[in-house]
Amino acid sequence: MHEYWDTSCLLKLYCREADSEHYLKRVETGKKALWTSSITGTELYYAFLQKERRQETGDLSARELFSDYSSDLEQGLIVHIPLGTEVYRKAREVAECCYAADSTVFLRSLDGLHLASAMVGGCKQLVTDDRRMKEAATMLGVLSS
Repeated sequence: MHEYWDTSCLLKLYCREADSEHYLKRVETGKKALWTSSITGTELYYAFLQKERRQETGDLSARELFSDYSSDLEQGLIVHIPLGTEVYRKAREVAECCYAADSTVFLRSLDGLHLASAMVGGCKQLVTDDRRMKEAATMLGVLSS
């Protein structure tokens, strides 16, 4: 069973935050590749640059952090689900479900692409701290967090 990791949780593996230990332990015990959308690389690079600017990257630069991420990707520790016609179609379905529900989930576009990527990739677990993504996943009945 594949776990889908959203960008905010992957970020915690490379830049130490208050709850990073939780996610690092999850990776250590999981012994499986972490699946994510191909948009994650771009999102992470922006996040690394922001954290570097705020001096929250320790001794590493944004480029070094991104190099670490790229190395993990090349080694197969992280698997990218490519964006394409199927993901975009699924993202529209996700949006329609979220906005048509009696209890509307105001999901953002990138979060919708992440959920659609997870669904197209056959992932069964969602690793996110995002409340709206969790609500949408639960409503869609496709991913557990």
